[in-house]
Amino acid sequence: MKKRPYRGKSFYKLLGAFFIVTLICSGAILGQYLHTADQERQQLEKSYHSMVEKSMANTEATLSYYQKTSELLSEIKGIDQLAKADAIPRESKEVESFFNDYVWTCRLNLPSFEQPMFLYFQNSGRSFGNGDAFVDPVADGMITDVMDMDMQTWNRLMQTGDSAVAEIIRDPNMDFARFFFVREVYPGVVWLIGNEDSQISETLSYYYLPEGSQTIFITQNDRMISSDPDGETAGLPITYKEVCSWEERERLEWNGVPYFVYHQGFANETLQQVIVIPDSSARGGLEMVLTTLLVTLLVSLLVGGGFSYLFAHKLYKPMEELMDALPAEGNEKKDPNEFRILNSTVQELYNRAKSYEAQLSTQSELLTNSLLTRLITGEIQVSPDILEALRRGGFPVAPKQFLVFLVQLDETGEGDPSALLPKAETESLLKQTCRSFFLNRGCPTYVVRCQGLYAGVADMTDCSIEDATACAEEIRHFMETELRTPISVAISAMHTQISELHEAYGEAMQVVEYSLLAGEYNTVSIYDSMANVLSDGYGSKDFLGKTNKLANTIQSGNYAQASELVHEIAGDFAAHRPASLTLGQMQFSYLTDAILLSLYDSGADPQVLRELDCDNYLRKAHGVDSLGRRASHIFDSLEACKVRSQPQERRIEQITQYIEENYQDINLSAGAVAERFHMSLPVLSNLFKQELNIGFLDYLHKYRIERAKDLILHTDHTIGDISAMVGYANSITMNRAFKRYEGVTPGWYRQKK
Repeated sequence: MKKRPYRGKSFYKLLGAFFIVTLICSGAILGQYLHTADQERQQLEKSYHSMVEKSMANTEATLSYYQKTSELLSEIKGIDQLAKADAIPRESKEVESFFNDYVWTCRLNLPSFEQPMFLYFQNSGRSFGNGDAFVDPVADGMITDVMDMDMQTWNRLMQTGDSAVAEIIRDPNMDFARFFFVREVYPGVVWLIGNEDSQISETLSYYYLPEGSQTIFITQNDRMISSDPDGETAGLPITYKEVCSWEERERLEWNGVPYFVYHQGFANETLQQVIVIPDSSARGGLEMVLTTLLVTLLVSLLVGGGFSYLFAHKLYKPMEELMDALPAEGNEKKDPNEFRILNSTVQELYNRAKSYEAQLSTQSELLTNSLLTRLITGEIQVSPDILEALRRGGFPVAPKQFLVFLVQLDETGEGDPSALLPKAETESLLKQTCRSFFLNRGCPTYVVRCQGLYAGVADMTDCSIEDATACAEEIRHFMETELRTPISVAISAMHTQISELHEAYGEAMQVVEYSLLAGEYNTVSIYDSMANVLSDGYGSKDFLGKTNKLANTIQSGNYAQASELVHEIAGDFAAHRPASLTLGQMQFSYLTDAILLSLYDSGADPQVLRELDCDNYLRKAHGVDSLGRRASHIFDSLEACKVRSQPQERRIEQITQYIEENYQDINLSAGAVAERFHMSLPVLSNLFKQELNIGFLDYLHKYRIERAKDLILHTDHTIGDISAMVGYANSITMNRAFKRYEGVTPGWYRQKK
């Protein structure tokens, strides 16, 4: 039979045509896939850039807060007199007023008031901190113990002018570093404020930068601080000069790992912020191309083979001859590894997506809790960006009316200790309970931990204050009966504007303070029901504040000031009567207990307290005036005992002799001397003024200068050596003191003599 080779050749031509068409289509798909991947990479870089801009803007905003605050500090009334003063008496009204203005200026203009900060007066060597600190930072160890810096760094920072600079303090013995903003706010007055690297790491987490990203701050002296000190990029081989030479956005590689690198200068170009983000897309680029090629080849084989088989089955007979003409495994050969690769890749992508989703959820909750806490306490104000962040975290941002409630655990110890749950578990259960009970009444609620209490914001759009009260009673009953954890609940009035969160929180806090004063526990209290009492001119908040101040004064042994304070409180009672007899009785009892507890905690001689019979003597008082007179009598007796324990003349002689024997000690200070002779700093200062008509620091400086003058005239030692020999940390400090008391520098004094 005659063979028909034309038909066979046509088959192979058709088969080849189908494969070519399939390859072309597959190539088009591959090109589109690569184009899409490139677009996704560009979008990823764009999102990184947006995140970095927000982080840089946060740094710029933080430094602007510092700059603005430093400018406002220079305008505080009285800073010029304190800058020139040789000694600053902490107990004077002028200093007290300046300190209060300084604290409130920082509180109102800084995002946070918790980081270390010092307003240092070079002339007197004194500084104000962000608490009640009023110390000599050099002599009292604040530099080495609190700020963790050496004296050389401190003296260099003190030479900073009115142009702000940034400094990073890192000591080999430290397991962390600090970033400081330094500026001379007034001639002779330097302000320092710092952040630890843990705070930088916490701030970085708010911008959802991917895993492995870091913020690095580097100063002109090539000191750096990283948001992740233990990360891969913590020790990058970079310098400040090298960073300044980079473009705003770079793509660099360290240790074979590619990174997106961004940087920006701050603080008069003394600080560079560098943000590095791992380029994960570059690492997986080759794998993506190879996987795409394998998928394209697989598609070509399957589609081309399929079409070829269909055409062979429909157009060519007999089927056996056509099948013989094909390769043995031409349309059945499939590589199982291809499917395993695809399956593992898809599974890995799915796992990463779930992990990223969980991470975003956790970060969103943390951000919402932080923002809400700062809003209700008044640290920040409401803005569209903050509201959007709260909305994403599940907080109801547009209620027609809302209220704030505060839940306080019973701390009286009257509950069942064996039934108490761990703190973390109690917090979780309490939050869940509050949300569930309010939600059952149609009131969405968000609860956060705030200043030792649990603060909740309830959307009361469709509910009344009575509903909130009933719900709070149910929560209190459930916690007491089911969890054996007594609680107290304080509820604010209704509010309609979300900007009134801080006001509502303040109302609830007044209710808490009133309950504390009244000794009421395991109750539900409403602001509306006690508004008349709380709005009285001499309410519980004012009373508690002054009573706490009195207690602190007694414990510090300042009995003269304590006597003034107790008379001031008695005068307030006379001028502003409490709103009710019950409130007056509670305040009288609270004041009596506070005085007694403070006396026994003040370190006074127990034998003297027993002789004075303080408990019976004070509790027999029939009114606040009587209590004030009896307390003053006790204070006067304790002050007299303290004075009689050592004659003034003998004490001043011992102290001056101690100074003459230890003036070479660089750590000699007023604090050290006061501790050595068991007295407070104000008592030491008053002793020198009364007996020698000179302040302690002036006496110490003058004695050291006299010793230095002898060494300058009769030895060949250098000025630097002499400064160390008479107790100064360096020659700069001695030069400043020498010129102040002698009118000339040590070098000029040596030449002229």
